[in-house]
Amino acid sequence: MLTNKQDVVKPHLISIVGAGPGDPELLTVRALRRLEQADVILYDALHGTDILDLATPHARKIYAGKHYQDGQHQTERQDRIHEQLKQFAHEGKRVVRLKAGDPFIFGRGAEELAFCFRENLTVEVVPGITAGLAAASCFHIPVTLRNANSMAMFYTGHKRNGGFENMDEVAAVLRANAPVMVYMGLKNLILLGKELMQRKVPTDTPLQIVSRVGHPDQQLFSTQLDEVEEFLSKHDPPMPAVIILGTKAHQIKADTFV
Repeated sequence: MLTNKQDVVKPHLISIVGAGPGDPELLTVRALRRLEQADVILYDALHGTDILDLATPHARKIYAGKHYQDGQHQTERQDRIHEQLKQFAHEGKRVVRLKAGDPFIFGRGAEELAFCFRENLTVEVVPGITAGLAAASCFHIPVTLRNANSMAMFYTGHKRNGGFENMDEVAAVLRANAPVMVYMGLKNLILLGKELMQRKVPTDTPLQIVSRVGHPDQQLFSTQLDEVEEFLSKHDPPMPAVIILGTKAHQIKADTFV
């Protein structure tokens, strides 16, 4: 059976790509290759233009991100992204959905992947370095430490229904000497600290803040749990920021293992 050439659509591939924290040198090799191969890039907001500059010059770049309190209706925004993925795939385009950090950590990568499955679109996920791990590296903080802690937690500082979720579990992790990396929690940090101290988390628990992880204007701040309110009255860490909490959330030193 002969097929009309106009009916032939070239193979497509949607790549949901983690861009890492913002430094182009922290991209994976696969992420770089997908940028070089892309026809269309739907990109997030939390990384700079340097990463986009690595894409092939002919790629169409479309902003699909969000900023804190930018007025977008997030369900409508996500639906629009889904429709764009479907549209460009049906046009035979190679699409990169470029997401800050890792697609599966406090992003909507899972929603986008599920949509592609429902629509029978060819899709892959390319992991990226998440901001929490990058922030810990900036401070030389080991996320796990032999003979000290054997777990870690990623946590969102967003409130739902007027309060934080899983606070008892967060406090238990901190009391077990394991670190908690808090995303999107700067505006609620004072309240978060009070809730943790009410759950018997030591008041002198170290607290580190990394603003704009992986960007040239990255800033590092240090305080402790019971001094957060005073600290924030004197300092204004830029967003986005990652907060690292924990008894072991301080820099490795030469005598750490001595």
